[in-house]
Amino acid sequence: MKKEVVEFQTLLKFETNRKLVGVKFIYDKEEYNSVDIKEATHQMFFCMMIKAATVGHSMKVKKEHIYCSAAAEVLGFTEISWKTKTGRTQYERNMYGTEKASFDIANSNPYLEHNIFGMCIQPLEDFKYSPDMVIAFCNPYTAMRIIQGYSYFFGLAKQIGFCGMGGVCTELLARSYKNQDLNISFLCSGTRFAAGWKDDEVGVSFPYHMFERILEGVRCTVNTFEPDDKKNEILQRAKKNGILVDIKEDTNYYESSLGVAKMGTIGYRKKCKKEKNVYE
Repeated sequence: MKKEVVEFQTLLKFETNRKLVGVKFIYDKEEYNSVDIKEATHQMFFCMMIKAATVGHSMKVKKEHIYCSAAAEVLGFTEISWKTKTGRTQYERNMYGTEKASFDIANSNPYLEHNIFGMCIQPLEDFKYSPDMVIAFCNPYTAMRIIQGYSYFFGLAKQIGFCGMGGVCTELLARSYKNQDLNISFLCSGTRFAAGWKDDEVGVSFPYHMFERILEGVRCTVNTFEPDDKKNEILQRAKKNGILVDIKEDTNYYESSLGVAKMGTIGYRKKCKKEKNVYE
């Protein structure tokens, strides 16, 4: 798995301190005790646990470790209160301007009803077995490239949903897991405060069983979508990481669009003559 993770992070640009995160649900005490990583030492927001994994930390957690009640409810650790499920709590907190809007959001929340015992959260590359979910935090450009890799094989992502609330627990983990499909999130005020994400960071999540296919899609679209300057950056990362990449300059689809003027130029570029096929 580590080789594929390194290639993913070579073909795509991530901050140097941003690892891909893997999450595995644990359903009973025996399995939890058998997981050979350290248990969390104190309560914290769930998104802080995920943030810790992006910088290399691994942990297993139980219900008592999760400080945020909203995360505990949506992830299946605790029963959902009727006020939360109907949106009443959110409306009273002025998160939404009408009861209908609040109810619509709450009613569509992907509450996981699987009564889990715990979770394993760590950098994806450190998993010795298949996790349930993959979560990536990156800038919008890298998120675009992940979605292009997804679309190469899976087509249009039809189950994307976000509202700027529950960015990590609800939008990235619960919704993506419940739909077994890719989702994106612009995160939320709570996680940006608690976990300290950068203003230009967004999240992308998908089930682990899609990982290799998305990687292949990213691999197959490098020459089509990346400009030459970014291809050179990929080559530099590939050399540093010991990864072989198939990079061809002057091959992206938009640079080869004929008769299109670049921004700030006068007139149009001349059309390139198509080479005649000797067999025509």
